[in-house]
Amino acid sequence: MLHPKEEEQASQIDLASILERMPGINALNTGQGISKPVIRGFMGNRVAVIDQGIKQEGQQWGLDHGLEIDPFQVQGMELIKGPAALQYGSDALAGALRLLAEDLPERTWSGGLQSVYHSNNQTWGNSVHGAYRKDKFSTSLRLSRKRYSDFRVPAESFTYNGYILPITDNTLKNTAGEQQSAQWNINWNSNQYRARYSFSVYDQKQGMYPGATGIPRAFDVGNIGETRNIDLPRQEIQHYKAYTLQNIKIGDHWLEIEAGYQFNDRAEKSLPHAHGFAELDSNDYLALGLKLHSLQANARYRFHWLEQDFVAGIAQQYQRNHQSGFEFLIPEYGAYQSGLYVLTKGKFQSNLFWDGGLRWEYRQHQSPQGITRWWNNIDSLVLRSPAIDRQFSNLAAAFGLSYILRESWQLKLHLARSFRAPNIAELSSNGVHHGTFRHEVGDAGLNPEIAWQLDGLIEYQNEEWLIRLSPYFYYFENMLFLRPTARFSNLPEAGQVYEYQQAPALQGGAELYWDWHPWKQLHWSNASELLLNRNLNTQLPLPFSPPWSNLSTLKWEAKSWYLSADWRYTFAQNRTDRNEKASPAYHLFGLQTAYKLKWGEQQLQVHLAVHNLFDTFYLRHLSRYRILNLPEQGRNIVAGISYSF
Repeated sequence: MLHPKEEEQASQIDLASILERMPGINALNTGQGISKPVIRGFMGNRVAVIDQGIKQEGQQWGLDHGLEIDPFQVQGMELIKGPAALQYGSDALAGALRLLAEDLPERTWSGGLQSVYHSNNQTWGNSVHGAYRKDKFSTSLRLSRKRYSDFRVPAESFTYNGYILPITDNTLKNTAGEQQSAQWNINWNSNQYRARYSFSVYDQKQGMYPGATGIPRAFDVGNIGETRNIDLPRQEIQHYKAYTLQNIKIGDHWLEIEAGYQFNDRAEKSLPHAHGFAELDSNDYLALGLKLHSLQANARYRFHWLEQDFVAGIAQQYQRNHQSGFEFLIPEYGAYQSGLYVLTKGKFQSNLFWDGGLRWEYRQHQSPQGITRWWNNIDSLVLRSPAIDRQFSNLAAAFGLSYILRESWQLKLHLARSFRAPNIAELSSNGVHHGTFRHEVGDAGLNPEIAWQLDGLIEYQNEEWLIRLSPYFYYFENMLFLRPTARFSNLPEAGQVYEYQQAPALQGGAELYWDWHPWKQLHWSNASELLLNRNLNTQLPLPFSPPWSNLSTLKWEAKSWYLSADWRYTFAQNRTDRNEKASPAYHLFGLQTAYKLKWGEQQLQVHLAVHNLFDTFYLRHLSRYRILNLPEQGRNIVAGISYSF
């Protein structure tokens, strides 16, 4: 269980970046404000984000789409790595990130305010929340807003395709953005019945560096202009969500029901001539419009029988995605998913436990032919993707053992068979995606991937030490992945062609974490992760693999304040696929401190942090700007204050 502190929520613009301090977790990012969680090298539709029981659906197939979730609203997270697909479906083949419901208010009135400032890109962020409770009824409201300018990097130029291009005033042009969100919860809590109703809206506007939808040129990137302007190209996203959680006690058991509706409205805008459409109206900026409607309903019955705990569940989801704009990436589509599962756990003896389960899943994808105007002749039509009506079904299963030895040692081993159907991008994509600098091509004939997973844990804990080793291994009979080719697109300024392919593959690695506190106030923690993989057809590594890394943190913690220093070393990523760039190693250092003052039910906290202390030039292998050789954000001083009552 992870409970983000105020300073962690404030130090990052997006939610996925908060998780990177945990071993085995990375973020696939496009500058600041757009990032997606990566678990053990897997991302997209292999990592499920569960917001209080409802799976987040915001064009999850897009590897370069962020999470439409306000990091201030997340009061608790549970990260499940490994065979989590049984309860959460095949979209959790690599793991699941559960965002937990906030605690019910304990007093009649409560609330608070959080404010933050980032020096690098002049971020100003505020979040205010309030709650009311009377007897079994309670309600809460949170409003948040962040606005930030173009971010600064420790470089004055970069090299792309053999050309040296300027970075004026060490600032990446048009990387500014803004976010605002609101969430309202209504709760009823009794011994026999618990209910939550939640309504939220998330709005984001994010600039993209020039060249994100074309080839960068000196006259495009050299003139910075107003650093708070959000110019073209840019993304505009609104995400609306309404859902309910119902817990009903039946005898000694519980029936849990979750139902929700989400609407994700994504507009990717740029000038038509950047895509070769010179004859279009110059005021028509909508390159790609995607409107996704999602309906979900889940039900679980928890019961105890023959000294074993059981969970029997059903999950249903229907989606309809509409497409518009002068560009093409995926066609319109409808998708239906159904899952039935049973989970159980028990024990062989007092210190030997077991768990397991089965899940049957069915998926259907339907999409018409994707026909669009061709860029060099807008009066002509061209087939971009074929009509698809495909159905997939299969079984997933898992079994695990847990052994507790002498109270200090814990051993776990899980074996699972997982199944995942191809998503709409893997089947039907054929176009350039904003911020990716690549032409993505799907294959309507791809088959579901089957994976065998082995996941282990060795943990030792006493008064001074916590040591945890988590090895894992995956064998894919036919893994789906996006692979760079040696071809270049025939679309204007589209760059390299990437194809969705399938091949048998191996992926494995380990995470090592320790926390040592020789004195009560002193903690030294270290989180290491390594990952290796191989395409068994080509005998080459898989693309987009995170490099090995190590994060070491020294922390002195007193009653009302703390001071910490951390050092991250990321190894060079030279294990790349053919036609994929390698990335050099780098060191990053940071400092953090916080002071907390409490009187009665009120609490005031101030915090200060410095990220990238030495203004280091480094390239993130999982950054979409990596292909342009653009460095990441330079030194950043973060100051914040939070007040609660």
